[in-house]
Amino acid sequence: MRAIVIGSDGLVGGALFSALAAGGLDVIGTTRRFDRVVAGRTVHFDLTEPDIAGIPSADIVFICAAMTSFAACRALPQLAKQINCVAPEALASYLVSTGTKVVFLSTSAVFDCQAPLMQPDRDYGGESMYGQSKAEAERRILGLGRLATVVRLTKIVSPGQQLFRGWVAALGRRQSIEAFDDHRISPITIQHGVDALTAIATRGEGGIYQISGASDASYYEIASYLASRIGAESSLVHPCSAASRGLPAEEITPFTSLDCARLSDLTGFRPPQPLNAIERVLLSESEP
Repeated sequence: MRAIVIGSDGLVGGALFSALAAGGLDVIGTTRRFDRVVAGRTVHFDLTEPDIAGIPSADIVFICAAMTSFAACRALPQLAKQINCVAPEALASYLVSTGTKVVFLSTSAVFDCQAPLMQPDRDYGGESMYGQSKAEAERRILGLGRLATVVRLTKIVSPGQQLFRGWVAALGRRQSIEAFDDHRISPITIQHGVDALTAIATRGEGGIYQISGASDASYYEIASYLASRIGAESSLVHPCSAASRGLPAEEITPFTSLDCARLSDLTGFRPPQPLNAIERVLLSESEP
């Protein structure tokens, strides 16, 4: 079985590439940077100017590359639409026409995020440019039939997360920090995402799968937890609203958690509690 990972030099794509290769699959990655092309391992592919016919043949292709920054998508909406929607749909359409299975990575931001544990068939309602571009891509790709799969993920936390690492460093120096008390995430680890994607590749069927934490936690709750775990005074953590710090209303998420029943039925996945995911990634030496 041959797999291709579009965006294998990104966070999710890189981890997925390594996991598939370790599992014995023939894997090829793509990168938009010529200096990262490695013969026999990666090929050049850029969603801004995609050479679709140049993609090698494969049994399954994971579209992991995306423009994920809300601020960047807001500032460059046409580019966001090209990278997150137009090019992925064109690539998926071509691949499906050749009998190739396609897995498109998406996000909880396609919804309005006004309720927890959002069902996969919930109406689209995301108002951010990032969410809208991903929602439109989902519509088009799901319309391609049984060979098309959409996988929605919530916030992935990793050891290199600058915001959380910066908080830990500041609290360790007994410096105060501010954190949003009205903006929430439902964190998962990169390992949760990779395990789900590899299972979907080998045993999953088309349609929608969702990967999420068990519930939502505000940034203030996460910051307070980090303070307690490293022995810093709770008074060092100050709540603030996201709007007061300039975050647009359409990018503030009261909830992001997703219903993961279909994934759980397939793999036995148990959504992690938010603070457990934070603990596992940020307060341990390494992820299991």
